[in-house]
Amino acid sequence: MKAFFSRLINPLVWRVPGHPARVLFGFSLAEHGSMLDLSAATRLTSSPQRAAAYMRHMLDEARHARMFAARSAELRLQEGQPSLGYPVADTENLFQTLGELRFLAFVHVGEKRGRAQFETYRDWFEKQGDHKSGAMFAAIVRDELRHEQYTYDLLLELAGSEAQANKELRAVVLWETWRKWRRMGRFLAEKLYFAVMTFIYILWGPVMYLAGILNKGKP
Repeated sequence: MKAFFSRLINPLVWRVPGHPARVLFGFSLAEHGSMLDLSAATRLTSSPQRAAAYMRHMLDEARHARMFAARSAELRLQEGQPSLGYPVADTENLFQTLGELRFLAFVHVGEKRGRAQFETYRDWFEKQGDHKSGAMFAAIVRDELRHEQYTYDLLLELAGSEAQANKELRAVVLWETWRKWRRMGRFLAEKLYFAVMTFIYILWGPVMYLAGILNKGKP
């Protein structure tokens, strides 16, 4: 579904001046965040085999972050703008929060969604004649396909059955939806608080000013 919408809005996303560089830098931040989560997974898993798989994935995410940041900087340079720098993301400690089984489900869902989305961007840039950006997305899509497969294989291994693995995938989709809803709620609450306080300040300011004038007139 997200890939379908990506195809619809590609003209808006990539044709607005200055926007492509910012979008690519956002991808760079996301990849850097994934790298931090996979670094934690590498340290905390009890399996040396899974630790090796997480480390390979972590190194891929670090490379993707550099690729996106470099391409963003190139586009900014073409527009006479300075680079947005190197991405420094925060970590949500997802491995510790979710546990390894659900963490694998979360990563698998993310890789599958990202791969489908990046495929639309690959096709878009190739059609527009931007073969450098198209080749970058094509290379990343190949990595995402591999990540998608290994995370599902490990998920099956840990879950013990396909039914349990699919149950974990459904659960993590619901958890992610709830997490996004809470984030949106916090964002709207902050905006509402700012709007209300601004309104009170604007409304109360003249009252306080008038009260000050009246107090000055008193003996």
